[in-house]
Amino acid sequence: MASLSNAQLEIIKMFDKNQSEQEFIELKQVLSEYLANKLTKEIERESTEKGYTKEVVNTWKEEHYRTAYK
Repeated sequence: MASLSNAQLEIIKMFDKNQSEQEFIELKQVLSEYLANKLTKEIERESTEKGYTKEVVNTWKEEHYRTAYK
């Protein structure tokens, strides 16, 4: 079994008492929003760095690389 990361250990310490179901749901929501925001910023940074515009991304929607079967 892998050992826990520093972040995991700190979270366990912060929540060493039993949480209500509502508190648990709220915590999951906060963590999900944090991770989603972090991912969005990373995607925006990469897109800017590589010059991906909305137009480029929209052209990807039309592309397909499927093999034609007969």
